Amino acid sequence: MSKQIELDLDSIQKAILHIGGLVEDRVDKALTALLQRDAALAREVIDGDNVIDDLELEVEERCLDILALRQPVAKDLRLVTGIMKINSDLERMGDLAVNIAERAEVLAFVPSLPFRPDVTRMAAVVKRMTRDGLDAMVRRDEALALRVWEMDDEADRLYRELIGEAIQFMSKNVDRLGDVMHLVGALRNLERIADHATNIAEDVIFVVEGKIVRHRVLEVKQHILDRAKRDGESTHSKK
Repeated sequence: MSKQIELDLDSIQKAILHIGGLVEDRVDKALTALLQRDAALAREVIDGDNVIDDLELEVEERCLDILALRQPVAKDLRLVTGIMKINSDLERMGDLAVNIAERAEVLAFVPSLPFRPDVTRMAAVVKRMTRDGLDAMVRRDEALALRVWEMDDEADRLYRELIGEAIQFMSKNVDRLGDVMHLVGALRNLERIADHATNIAEDVIFVVEGKIVRHRVLEVKQHILDRAKRDGESTHSKK
């Protein structure tokens, strides 16, 4: 790896982490606005969307410059293409946070719903998936990326529970159907954020392993587990 391309890759990784931090902040604020009926906070998230959009375009342009001017190969090429995909996922996650905030803004001006589903558990899982996915990229840690992928099952389970509560409430309170649908929409956007965090985990595995994980996660998971086992046995035999 040339010194210049090493510097370029380090720079865009830092940019991705910055975007990831902004996305996590937007998700947190959007959910706070939803739960606390804070229209002003929801509006702050909505109005701040352009910041992430601009950064996403900047990172994409820098990745294209590296491809054109540095002509990376092997692991460097995988890293650049992986970062481009992660960059796109993060931008979409920012959009979904805005969608949650838009729902929160509407709900802030209608009577409070008499039931409060425990959104915080699902939110905690989704935010951890995002944070761990980015950490896995920095550390080139495919095992951590796998754990992020596995956490998606927990996010889906919590989502189904919350939707079940909402449906049960709507069946007995048809006059609040429209309001509950805004809440359901917010939950759906949160579930989609988890899906994008899973995409990031899959892209990390691609960067590290050189394997396209999509539709083949279980196969790649077994490969990683088998290799970790062999490495462990090798380390043990040397002691």
